[in-house]
Amino acid sequence: MTDSAAYHRLMAYSASGGLADTQDLGRMLLRRCSDAAAPYPCALGLPPDRLAALVGAVFPEAAAGWTPGHCFSRHVHRLADAEAEHRHGCPVSLDIAAPEIVRPEIVLLKREEEDFLGLLLRNRSTDQPIAAAFAVIIARACVENDHLWRSLGLAGRNSLADLLRRHFQPLASANTRKLRWKRFFYERLLAEGRPADRPTVCDACAHHSDCYGDIVPARPHAMP
Repeated sequence: MTDSAAYHRLMAYSASGGLADTQDLGRMLLRRCSDAAAPYPCALGLPPDRLAALVGAVFPEAAAGWTPGHCFSRHVHRLADAEAEHRHGCPVSLDIAAPEIVRPEIVLLKREEEDFLGLLLRNRSTDQPIAAAFAVIIARACVENDHLWRSLGLAGRNSLADLLRRHFQPLASANTRKLRWKRFFYERLLAEGRPADRPTVCDACAHHSDCYGDIVPARPHAMP
């Protein structure tokens, strides 16, 4: 069973499958892992009880037989007669640190995620519960080294832009230069006082030139 088939099957489990929010959430749930042991950058970011409430509200039929804390995507693929060991497209780069171990890179990711989440929540334009969930999922996906729309599993950049316009209108309307969203989020955070010399998740990303290619590095001063 392909991801496309699993997606259409998931939409069939919802009475609101024609709504953009339902479609976007479905793609996110199939793309990002909800297993409690998922690698940090690839996880949804929602605690099991909150995710269970969200799935139960939007995809109640698909929730049957699924145990919160286990991978919802794998569950949907099994419902759709997929292979039991479905492989996710999510690139794995970091494992969750054991509670007694504090890895510097995990601390950085958590700090960046908190900054992204705060930015999104400050710019919420609806009070729908799904908007708060989107904020959490987007903030977690922002720490992954890929284009944001792709990390979320959305159909394309336009889908992400539309989602932001629906639920985070002040933020969406401020991107008048049409920057890539993660870069734009960082510019907003810098404007709000984020230290400019602090490393970003974009620094080591393989797609850095795609998003920052218009910035010309400063030329070194010529020696007199």
